[in-house]
Amino acid sequence: MVNAELHTLHDTDGVPVCNVSFDLSAVQVSAAAHAVEAVRLERHRGQTLSTDDVLALREITGLSDELHGLADSHAHTTLLLTLARLVTLHDALSDWVGALDERGWMREEDEERHPLVVALLAPMASLRADAVCAVLGEGAQAPGA
Repeated sequence: MVNAELHTLHDTDGVPVCNVSFDLSAVQVSAAAHAVEAVRLERHRGQTLSTDDVLALREITGLSDELHGLADSHAHTTLLLTLARLVTLHDALSDWVGALDERGWMREEDEERHPLVVALLAPMASLRADAVCAVLGEGAQAPGA
């Protein structure tokens, strides 16, 4: 993950809105797509979904579809995400890594992608914290910071 940038805009009411962009290699996009899809399937499997769960499933499905579309091109890409979508991505990647580490074993396809996803977590967490602070103001403390 390189060239991370914050894009702070203001809506019609003057409230700050933050988008983020960063570059990922083709293998990073593929690894992220794999991890997000795995979390999407596991997180909502066999559950009765509330309205909030349906909205969360919709968001992670959209993100998964976007990443798979980019991964199919086998090219490096620049992602431009809203703060909400960045949070969804970071949470999904973190959950995937945590689940694999907790389980103690990995499938061969997960073993190849695990180090790539782990390497994305720290810079993505930093970008997330910066984006939250940009929206809430300098005095705000980002979760986990």
